[in-house]
Amino acid sequence: MNDPASTPFIIELARNLHASGSPAYELDQRMESVARSLDNPASFFSTPTAIFVTFEAESHSTRLIRVYPVDANLAKYARLYELQREIDEESLSIEEAWSRLKQIERTDDEYPMWLNVIAYGLAASAIAVLVGGNSIVQGTSGAIGLIVGLVVSILLRFNFPTHLVNVISGFVAMVCAGACHSYFPGGSVTLTVLSSLIVLVPGLQLTVSINELATQNLASGSARFAGAMTTLLTMIFGVVMGHGFVTTLVNVPPSALPQPANMTASVFALLPITVAFGVLFRARVRDGFWIMLSMLIAFAGLRGTSEFLGPFGAVSVAALTVGVVSNLFARWKGLPSAIMLMPGLLLLVPGSLGFFGMSAILIGDDFPGGLRFLFNTMLTAVSIVAGLLMSEVVFPSEGPASTWRTMTPSAPLADERAVDKDK
Repeated sequence: MNDPASTPFIIELARNLHASGSPAYELDQRMESVARSLDNPASFFSTPTAIFVTFEAESHSTRLIRVYPVDANLAKYARLYELQREIDEESLSIEEAWSRLKQIERTDDEYPMWLNVIAYGLAASAIAVLVGGNSIVQGTSGAIGLIVGLVVSILLRFNFPTHLVNVISGFVAMVCAGACHSYFPGGSVTLTVLSSLIVLVPGLQLTVSINELATQNLASGSARFAGAMTTLLTMIFGVVMGHGFVTTLVNVPPSALPQPANMTASVFALLPITVAFGVLFRARVRDGFWIMLSMLIAFAGLRGTSEFLGPFGAVSVAALTVGVVSNLFARWKGLPSAIMLMPGLLLLVPGSLGFFGMSAILIGDDFPGGLRFLFNTMLTAVSIVAGLLMSEVVFPSEGPASTWRTMTPSAPLADERAVDKDK
């Protein structure tokens, strides 16, 4: 006999999971498991802008929950995952689950605005190292990244629409990059703009959309793919406007060619990237080690196999490795695999290729070259998804708990509850 209070709880938990960045193929499965554990079975169908829920006890009606796309919140996601796990183990009553959920909702996972701005600058300067920018590109990218972070933070504080934030950010980044390189020639305007906007480039969103399509979540995958392309287009539109504006005021020199990234410098650049994305994804400080380890694994897998398998094969192997390690982490620690998976994928996602492609077409008037970049973007995304799908075959993120019972921190309590129930 299900508790009537479980219905609003299930709906609110689904809303919070969506708000923390859960993709459709995870949200639907986990919420259906929670609903069964609460003796209130339900079917879920989620998209980036809505969740549909049909309870078996109310099969004559379907509930629509309006939601909005938001940035990932790894700290909240981890707390919600722990709550789900305890519900599945039948260790919480509905009253206790409600109390925990309200506590999670009241927890402030936001880092201060000044720290978010610094994270933009750190990410920009570190990414400039990975994409082969010289010292001029690295310095200007960091400075412009700080400016972009400040602009984004202020606009979001005043509730500006996301698409308008992207346009303004692209415009500001291009104007600043053009002005800087007119006084400090020898750098690359394109690499500088890309690095300073890298936090806003929707490479991860594009990869998640392809993964949703591959797992037959067609509605959510199509909507998320359209959203990723719209974000990229609005950002490039701002860059194009900024290019036209700055070139009428100053003489912007030709960009220098990218240099091969230095291996030692690239490894050291992973530390500021870890800090930056940990802040921007609102991860818990105690998860910082796992985030750093995930990035090292992705970097080593990509660089170690690129000479033998080519770029797409290397990306797929790196994604497979990160996926398996993330699933191992999830089964061992009882935490969501996204804590390790999402940061690792950030080094693999093809957002920069999409940016180069759009820039080549709209600014460089190089349609064949831009189209080649865009085609490589899709192939890279598909390669990542192929690796992730294989990782679920090699080592699934969820499986029989008995295999990992002795390694899971909460396992002894679960075993004691089972013994008490038998008594």
